[in-house]
Amino acid sequence: LGRFTLTGYCNCEKCGGHESGLTASGTTPVPGRTVAMAGVPFGTQLLINGNVYTVEDLGTPYGHVDIYFNSHSEALAFGLQSAEVYRLN
Repeated sequence: LGRFTLTGYCNCEKCGGHESGLTASGTTPVPGRTVAMAGVPFGTQLLINGNVYTVEDLGTPYGHVDIYFNSHSEALAFGLQSAEVYRLN
């Protein structure tokens, strides 16, 4: 798909979390699996830095992938990165 901006997010209020704790697709987010990205359908698998993620949430424009983490501190520690993103399905 190209070179994308990567950031981290969690379910906290600062990251736009809500009481249900569910993603926009209705799944429970899982670190190492869940990402948020617009412009592709839910369930799309992405290869990023050797890891396979599944688009399960919305909130970022196309060209930006938000990777789910368990805590706000982990999401902040991930920072702002960029990487080649490949669509697997």
